Amino acid sequence: MTDPATVPFAYRVRVNRRARRARISVEAHGEVVVVLPRPLAEREIQQLLSQHQAWVCARLAELQTRLAQLPGQLGLSPQSVTLEAIEQHWAVEYGVLSGSRRWRKQSNPRRLQLRADAGEAAAREALQGWLQQQAKQFLSPWLQELAERLGLICTGVSVRAQKTRWGSCSSNGRINLNRNLLFLPPSLVEYLLVHELCHLREPNHSPRYWQQVEKVLPDYRQRDRALRAAVDQVPLWARPGA
Repeated sequence: MTDPATVPFAYRVRVNRRARRARISVEAHGEVVVVLPRPLAEREIQQLLSQHQAWVCARLAELQTRLAQLPGQLGLSPQSVTLEAIEQHWAVEYGVLSGSRRWRKQSNPRRLQLRADAGEAAAREALQGWLQQQAKQFLSPWLQELAERLGLICTGVSVRAQKTRWGSCSSNGRINLNRNLLFLPPSLVEYLLVHELCHLREPNHSPRYWQQVEKVLPDYRQRDRALRAAVDQVPLWARPGA
């Protein structure tokens, strides 16, 4: 943590041997992270932060303004969660749960109770754990059903918290899906699933590949444009690093 006499914010240091250079980032939940290619002395870290202090403070202020303007559902501690892809709306409650359980759900009416006695970060982690379970429960069967309808064979499905991709298809036929697809309209999720499944036939973005997509979804261009802009529909608490 920082010395209050130097920089006016807390930070966390992470060493990533694959990083080419030292960098500073401000995460969606307001944490300042210093990523280093190798360990540095505290004095050198402080010097790096001091050099970029104005930028970090500006980013933190910008984030606070943005959080204040966001609807509660899109913030870091939502009172409700809407999973548009599967037409589910959940009320969220924060409290103390018995034993070691981090969350508990009630189906009718849909209510999610989160363990909050360990702090806000732990509550968000519990909420993300619940989201991961929901994504595995619904996205994997959805993909497999589409694959069968299209006469394609998918060797496996992984559901992850990906930062920059909605999905991907590996050379061995395994498809990775972003759990945050659950926040998108069903038409966009369907497009993403079809997009990845068509890579099982054409592992590229050639004209022949897009012809495959168009056979299934004639309006794929409109869906593709909408998907590119859909990141704003993902709440801050659900984004990797929150």
